[in-house]
Amino acid sequence: MSRSRKAGGKAGHPRKPRRAPQDAKAPKPRLRAIDRREMRLAFLVVLGVATVLALMPGPAGRPSLLGWDKLDHVIAFAALALLSRAGWPGMRRGLAAGLLLVYGLVLEIAQSHPLVGRSASLADLAADGIGIAAGFALAWLGGRIARRLP
Repeated sequence: MSRSRKAGGKAGHPRKPRRAPQDAKAPKPRLRAIDRREMRLAFLVVLGVATVLALMPGPAGRPSLLGWDKLDHVIAFAALALLSRAGWPGMRRGLAAGLLLVYGLVLEIAQSHPLVGRSASLADLAADGIGIAAGFALAWLGGRIARRLP
């Protein structure tokens, strides 16, 4: 058997590498490193603002920014989830969701401290979870739309 046969080609003809079909999926759009840094900075800003607002002393049931306390939680955690996906695209969604839920739980526990003068609520934690799911859904949808753009 000749050398070219061992390589998988016809006798005397070396195998040519295959070309990808023209209709193959285009590569996924990736955020540049500078874009990821900006998303990480935005994540930290939103995290800081959410922490300050959540731990401001005051009575439980104080007026919310958007008119309904649970909506505040959903919006804040959706923003955090979306920015976490954009800033750390390689992080597993389960890990990111778990870390954000732990952050929400820590905030709820801290709110029950006498210095803060507010109360912890499982409903708030549930709203945080809904916000996280919504943020990941928006990140997924944004990725799908970005892949379709020229």
